[in-house]
Amino acid sequence: MPVTRRRLLQSLGAAVGVTGLGAGGLALVDAEVLPGRSVLNHALGRCAARPPDAPRGAAQPPVTGTFRSAARRREVAFTISYPPGYAPGADLPVCLALHGYAADAGTAVTAARYPEFLAGALPDGVAPFALAAPDGGNGYWHPHADDDPLGMLVGEFLPLLAARGLRTDRVAVAGWSMGGYGALLAALTHRDRFRAVVATSPAIFHSYDDARGVNAGAFDSADEWARYDVTARAREFTGLPVRIAIGAADPFAPAVRTLRDRLPDPGVVTIGTGCHDNDYWASVAPEQVRAISAALAG
Repeated sequence: MPVTRRRLLQSLGAAVGVTGLGAGGLALVDAEVLPGRSVLNHALGRCAARPPDAPRGAAQPPVTGTFRSAARRREVAFTISYPPGYAPGADLPVCLALHGYAADAGTAVTAARYPEFLAGALPDGVAPFALAAPDGGNGYWHPHADDDPLGMLVGEFLPLLAARGLRTDRVAVAGWSMGGYGALLAALTHRDRFRAVVATSPAIFHSYDDARGVNAGAFDSADEWARYDVTARAREFTGLPVRIAIGAADPFAPAVRTLRDRLPDPGVVTIGTGCHDNDYWASVAPEQVRAISAALAG
């Protein structure tokens, strides 16, 4: 059924309690001055990311565990997803998976259905890899005074994976939302470590005030923000194997466009139909999985 102006107004009013919205009101919602942007995006089809045209397979149950992290000063949980036909101890390259805010290692390995798309691609000759994720907390994957998830990721988690037989000389990193930002920061911090860097819907901001308005705990101070602002360091992405994808209706899209325009190669950024949700992430996942596989196998 087509979305009429009357039906759209009724949907917004019911969903967010906004009544009497006229054309001007819709414009304010679209500009995020009034609440209801998400409802409006769905009603207008802006979140209708195209379902992925790719085979899926059955993913194996993941392996889980914990380790004591000196960098994070706590016990950290982790999850490893092996592709079909492989078990713990397998000699496989690895893709680190960085979760979003208020998520964890378990949700990171299943984000965008990566294990299913990898399983579905194996019969076509796509090279296998393990997907491994640690809990990074909610601190946006950068070092804080009392918590260093990035230091944990490279200095502790990768050695743990190597001890389990995985090939940590062939490593990729992928992340979603907060984890997408983390993947970009990891690439800048450890330039020679990653063969592929995939950031989906990266949660980046125009300013420290913008970051505080969305998540007050993302950065402890304006100085910390400036130190880990990936947009200010855009020229440093020269030569790095980075891919960025985001939906045009994603609230982080404006900041990603700013980053894109400052990158040495703006073509590494793809902006398509979609919102900040699993539907968009799954729509771009099959191509990402194949790109990670090729980079790790090369």
